[in-house]
This record gives sequence, structure tokens and C-alpha cells, in this order.
Amino acid sequence: MNNTKYITILRHAVYCLLFLILYVVQTVPGLFVIRGIKPIWVIPAAIALAMFEGEFIGGIYGAAAGLLCDIGGFLLFGFNGFLTCVYCIAVGLLVIYLMRCNMLGCMMFVFIFMLLRGSLEFLFLYGMWGYDDVWRIYVNQTLPTVLFSTLISPIVFYSMRGVFRRFERVLKDQ
Repeated sequence: MNNTKYITILRHAVYCLLFLILYVVQTVPGLFVIRGIKPIWVIPAAIALAMFEGEFIGGIYGAAAGLLCDIGGFLLFGFNGFLTCVYCIAVGLLVIYLMRCNMLGCMMFVFIFMLLRGSLEFLFLYGMWGYDDVWRIYVNQTLPTVLFSTLISPIVFYSMRGVFRRFERVLKDQ
């Protein structure tokens, strides 16, 4: 096995380890909770990775991040996996052909996706059943989660960028 294959395998092992760490941080009770709201960490990581690595790798890690969210979610298993995979493919293609790969773009992508995902989750769990005052759940739970996840996305973006640049530098020195 040549050195480039070894470095590529190591790169993806680091990405997997980073996703695992972010998932543990996301699911630990009481960690990063503000007024009962927790951010979702793995979705911004998948979006940032799709911005750096492109549509194929981004789609794979997007599906993995979505499935991690499905493990602790209340919706049909695979809902977040499919939605995140398709969105990360779209983000990868947008960054390749139309947009720059920067932190504000990442925040915009995270905000749009989290708003879409949160709205669909709200619709399927609460909205379609016609409960009274169901809008309070959307305002008090869904929207703060969207904003909190968007606000933590620069931390994840710069972490992913550091890992990506480090491995690109190592591959370039080959």
C-alpha cells in the first residue's frame, strides 16, 4: 500500500473519530444545554465536510450524520439520514460550482437545513395532528434548536477546515 492510500485512510479515520466525538457531545445529558435547548453537532460537521470534500464524500458523511441523529430521534429511522445525504450532496455541488467555501456560507447552509429539518420534524410529529397551541413547540423548541445549531457551526467549520488543510498539506508534500 502506498503512502497516499495510507494518508487517505487515516484522513477518513480522523473524520469518523471527529463525528463520533461530536455525537457523544451532542447526546450527553446536560452538556451545552441553554434553557432546555441542545444544539445538534453532527449536522454542521457533515455540511462543513461536504463544503471541503465535495459532493460524494459529503453525501456519505451526511448520510452517516443523519443516521446518528436518527438513533436518538423520534421519527422514522432513515428520515434524517436521507435528508442530510441529499442536502450535503447539494451543498458540495453548490460550493464546487457557485459559492465560496467560507464560514458565513456554512452558517447559511446550516441555518437553511436545520430550519427545513426542524419544520418537517415538527409537521410530522405535531403539526398534522391538530393539537391546540402546537405552535408553542415550534417557537420554544424547534426555532431555538435551529439558532443554537447555527451559532455553533463556526466551531465545527474551523475544526473541519483544520483537519482538511492538515491532510491536504501532507498529501501535497508527498
